[in-house]
Amino acid sequence: MRPTFSELIIGIVSDLHQGGFIKDADELQHLANLALDQTLLADTRKDALKQIEMRCHVKWLGDFYLPHLSQKNWWGRLEKLGRSTKKHVQSV
Repeated sequence: MRPTFSELIIGIVSDLHQGGFIKDADELQHLANLALDQTLLADTRKDALKQIEMRCHVKWLGDFYLPHLSQKNWWGRLEKLGRSTKKHVQSV
């Protein structure tokens, strides 16, 4: 079974914390909270999802070195989150 959007976020936020990228982890968690908040307007949620998708790029979060993950593994996780985010936008 594929991990859910929430599960992917939790994993990547945890990876970022473990790598010492606290500010980026907190920003990603904040955006995820906005994206998942059913009480917010759809446009606000979609904008948060687009912000998350942009961060999944190799030149943004993909640029970080996480000693506990191989680069291939890290990029794979970001790619999964990017795909999940695109699907999630369609359901908002």
